[in-house]
Amino acid sequence: MTADAPGRLSLRELGKTFGSGPGSVPAVEGVDLEIESGEFITLLGPSGCGKTTTLRMVAGFEDPTAGRILLDRSDLDGVPPNKRPMAMVFQSYALFPHLTVYDNVAYGLRLKRARRATLDDSVQVALTTMNLAGLADRMPHQLSGGQQQRVALARAMVMQPTVMLFDEPLSNLDAKLRAQMRLEIRVLARRMGITSLYVTHDQEEAMSLSDRIVIMNRGKVEQVGTPPEIYLRPASVFVADFIGRASFLPCTAGAVTSQGTAVRVLGREVFAPSRSEIASGDPALLMLRPEWIALAPSQEKADGVVLSSSYLGTTVEYEVETLAGILTASVPSPAPETILDDGCRVGITFDEARSYLLPDVTG
Repeated sequence: MTADAPGRLSLRELGKTFGSGPGSVPAVEGVDLEIESGEFITLLGPSGCGKTTTLRMVAGFEDPTAGRILLDRSDLDGVPPNKRPMAMVFQSYALFPHLTVYDNVAYGLRLKRARRATLDDSVQVALTTMNLAGLADRMPHQLSGGQQQRVALARAMVMQPTVMLFDEPLSNLDAKLRAQMRLEIRVLARRMGITSLYVTHDQEEAMSLSDRIVIMNRGKVEQVGTPPEIYLRPASVFVADFIGRASFLPCTAGAVTSQGTAVRVLGREVFAPSRSEIASGDPALLMLRPEWIALAPSQEKADGVVLSSSYLGTTVEYEVETLAGILTASVPSPAPETILDDGCRVGITFDEARSYLLPDVTG
């Protein structure tokens, strides 16, 4: 996108507090975020973290109690939802049950008093794009969940918004259909070049859709980054634990250089990339993703004991007890005869360059 393309969204020290006085509840605090034109951003976090409240403030359904929302340098304060150049796709689809698919998609354009020929052309394009061309005369109750979600997407798309907002739109679909709809939403957003703000608590959804992910916790932003940045170099133990799975080995930071930090784990010295705020002598946690860990039977110099194994077809997942705690290891494409038995003593190795040292804030 060019620098002057529409859709640049800025959240500046955005906050929302419900209630007043001693009983007030801060739902969102000090959110700063710059979203480029055409960028796909996902707000991700556990229930109650403030992601949906943030989305509703951008949409105009909630008034901020602090901060500003700017779209293309224009302040949206006081601009009602129907006057903002945005469209929203809801979790519940929010289709009109008494209107056909065609009329549901055309509803917003009719409110804008679009010319009949323009309206029909726009609706037909939206229906074709969302693979709904043969369903124009059906009623919502005659559609599957995936088809209803496509209608909701077509209804938003036909308005040609500057910004698309998504409030957990796939949470009512089964796993296979969610994966299919994720792909369709991503392709649609790229094809149209529309700035998109997406809310979900599903980590896989966020990783597959997003240009950048905003991890939220207790109303605040923990980290903003691309999916690889969030997964490989998390800003905190919370982020590391929330995105994917991770094991954490307690240790004490040794010598610190610009390339990383020396620590002692599993009875040996390793040199790991680390957060910049870690200093020598600090309590720390070495993060290891399951797929970074390799196991081998070892009777003499065992690092741990297999507690359990789960065969998942493409991988075997192991829980391994060590002196530093329980580690989770994932072994890809295992031959059945190589699966380790419960109680097997194992040696543990991992790639130091892929591990990551985080501050132990409880230490």
